[in-house]
Amino acid sequence: MNRNDLARQNNLTDNEVAVLEAILQRMDKGVYKIPIREIAKAAFVSTTSVVRLAKKMGYDGYSEMLYELKLQCTSAVEYHVSDMTLSVLTTENSLSIVDELIHDLVSSAFHRVHVMGIGYSDYAAAYFRDKLLEMDYFCTTKSPLDFECDLPSLVIFISESGETSDLIAIEERLKLKNYKMYALSSNENSTICKKTKRNIIIKKGRKTKNKFPNYFIGNSMNLIESILAILQANRRR
Repeated sequence: MNRNDLARQNNLTDNEVAVLEAILQRMDKGVYKIPIREIAKAAFVSTTSVVRLAKKMGYDGYSEMLYELKLQCTSAVEYHVSDMTLSVLTTENSLSIVDELIHDLVSSAFHRVHVMGIGYSDYAAAYFRDKLLEMDYFCTTKSPLDFECDLPSLVIFISESGETSDLIAIEERLKLKNYKMYALSSNENSTICKKTKRNIIIKKGRKTKNKFPNYFIGNSMNLIESILAILQANRRR
């Protein structure tokens, strides 16, 4: 569900947007039984204003609005892991982490997205950033430490070895801040994967006589393309 489109289509005021956002933030967390007084308090408006918003959006009342918004939230992200390029992943747990990342990107619950890589990994990070920018995400390859604003943000580290010292140092400093972190790596036992917890492990190729073609960046790009396709499909709903 695109919040900006919803606000624009219904010509919502700032106060009405605050009410809608209070509802959708709770639904993003899987909470669907939401007392009207709780929403009014969260948005600093009266319960009458909440009901007025429901009617302005074409519903008979608050309960109907809540029900319809729940339907939109629960059906907004329809994707299947089987549709992903599964051959690029090495662990079963990676599939559920990909699902979680897509859900986070769709949810609009995060102010910024940081995609960070160093060396060759920066190619994948920059490509992901540019594509997300085209989709109107606030996305950057800069460190979150370069920003003074600590609103909820996503951080995606891309590191083949998982031992990139600069990325590990950033992860350490972000622990106590309001960031949700993911790592794309080929080494599930690496330092950054152990620290970040939400790991997507990418295949890099089979080693043969100490030499092997390295498919990590190519496989990362395939995965990124699959994620982008799902995000685009969701935006068209």
